[in-house]
Amino acid sequence: MKPVLFLTCVLLLPITIGAQSSDTPADAPGLLDYAWGFLIEASENASFYTVELPLEVNQSVTDPDLRDAGVYNSDGRPVPRMFEQAGEDRDLVERSNPLPTLPLYETVDSRTDENRLLIEREGDSTRFKFDLEDLLATDEDKRLRAYIVDTRQTDDNAVALDLVWAGLEPGFMGRVMVDGGDSLQEWSPVGSAVVAYLREDSASIEQRRVKLRRSDFDFLRIRWEGLPENWRLSQVMGVYAEGAADALRKFVTLESSSVDPDDGGRIFSLGGAPTVDRVRVVLPVPNTVISARVFYWSERYDRWLEAGHGSYHHIIRNNNAVMSDPLTINKARTSQFKVVITRGPADVTMQLEVGWRPDKLVFLAQGQSPFTLATGSANDKLSQFPQDRIYGDRSLAALAESNGDVVAASLGPRYALGGPDRLVATRQINWRTFALWLALVMGVVFVGLMASKTIRELRLQ
Repeated sequence: MKPVLFLTCVLLLPITIGAQSSDTPADAPGLLDYAWGFLIEASENASFYTVELPLEVNQSVTDPDLRDAGVYNSDGRPVPRMFEQAGEDRDLVERSNPLPTLPLYETVDSRTDENRLLIEREGDSTRFKFDLEDLLATDEDKRLRAYIVDTRQTDDNAVALDLVWAGLEPGFMGRVMVDGGDSLQEWSPVGSAVVAYLREDSASIEQRRVKLRRSDFDFLRIRWEGLPENWRLSQVMGVYAEGAADALRKFVTLESSSVDPDDGGRIFSLGGAPTVDRVRVVLPVPNTVISARVFYWSERYDRWLEAGHGSYHHIIRNNNAVMSDPLTINKARTSQFKVVITRGPADVTMQLEVGWRPDKLVFLAQGQSPFTLATGSANDKLSQFPQDRIYGDRSLAALAESNGDVVAASLGPRYALGGPDRLVATRQINWRTFALWLALVMGVVFVGLMASKTIRELRLQ
């Protein structure tokens, strides 16, 4: 029996060796196993580098999570790397408070065209009053010129104003301008927006907010043009935001690439799958209103998921335009979108504006520069993504942050490594695996034959 055991161990030895070496760096693919390369350009040497990835990188991989991408040094050896989303959202709390607001009139009679609002300021106090001539004027003699908003009662700076009006029939839109000043004599523009109140059939557009670039003034002045003569404000709300600003986001406008034969929906393709969280239906032709459902393709569930539905518009009046706001969706790595029109002309001209979060690459500068980002290998999936399995060190971000020696780098133009053929999986023979299985089968057969021979010999005794 000893020869049998010895020969079996010899035959099974390659299996043990293969199992021990399956997770070693020797399993990592070479540069030419990937379709594309991007030279990483840095202005100085460092221990760690970070790179904000353009959309072209997402368009150059086969895996949405970038697992078939790696960083190589000048010797062609892979180095530890990881990918993360740039600019994660943090809580942003919005609150609003009413602000003291006074109308500013001007007379329209033949006696004078001077303003009748008198403003007296002494130290930190300001008093508003009308002179006698203005008090004697009738309503027909006065015209509302603007509103003065007193912001001195709050130490916070508003990011926007919400305008409240009442008693008006829908069917108007115009432009509101906001100026800021401390002396009530000199004003600086701080924001403007189109306000609207439109309604037709089931479509309704009501836009009341004016965003402010700056609001650290004692007073704000609200002016307008293109609005009805009887347009009046009943209240002005200051909008305040507490928390972080919006996350880093980039936008791209897409044209429809095909039509879904099942529901007639128009399909838009990004060509890659970054993390998307904003979608806006764009109607280039003015005075267009449609109702539609917006979908995105889920790789995980292998089907279309609805992102939202509603009314989308592009209205122009008096050279002022009102367009639909972007639709906020749950963050999803996706490359395709579909818009199904439920009401409105089926042949309407349409585009899709997509807002996405750029990914960030972090890697350890192991070895000599220059470093290369290699992307796109369908065979990586067959081998369980060796780049991510061996070199996807998730502790790199914290390590880089604590190290302090981190330099921002950028990518050069994309060039071919193995070429587009690497984006298609090939069933290559793995000779190591083949030899291991052959040895295993031969060992089992040999042990079976020896056991059978031994049993026969025992029966003959």
